Amino acid sequence: MPQVSKRLVDKKTQERIVTLFISGIALSQTKEEALSLIEDLLTPTEKLMLAKRFSIAFMLLEGYDYDSIVDVLKVSRSTIGRVNWWLQTRGNGIRSIREKIKKDEKLKNIWEEVQDIILDVVSNMRGVNWRESKKALWQIRQSRKKTF
Repeated sequence: MPQVSKRLVDKKTQERIVTLFISGIALSQTKEEALSLIEDLLTPTEKLMLAKRFSIAFMLLEGYDYDSIVDVLKVSRSTIGRVNWWLQTRGNGIRSIREKIKKDEKLKNIWEEVQDIILDVVSNMRGVNWRESKKALWQIRQSRKKTF
């Protein structure tokens, strides 16, 4: 887990550097530029940690239960609980981004691919009616097909 230095930064400096960081991300003009910035600043572990938190929040907002999230993302229930608490006490930013993702066709397709992975994992869980869950997965995929 990433560590923060024990030497504390005063509050005013902390606010300024966080504002600078957020501004740098917001000023990224393309996904490639944003990715390059993230690659420059974060270790692979930090990127994965943030991506998992984002995905936990997204899945919770989509109505997935804790067990499904644990199985798909390989995170602890306490991590999910912490993200769920953040969503309940704040969460406006992730909700706003979620709506934008659902409106963007490319990102919507990526989310649908992730949902397929989730459904595959969930349908193979012990105690789940395999035939019914595979049938439901097939129906979801069929409903996504576009007609001419």
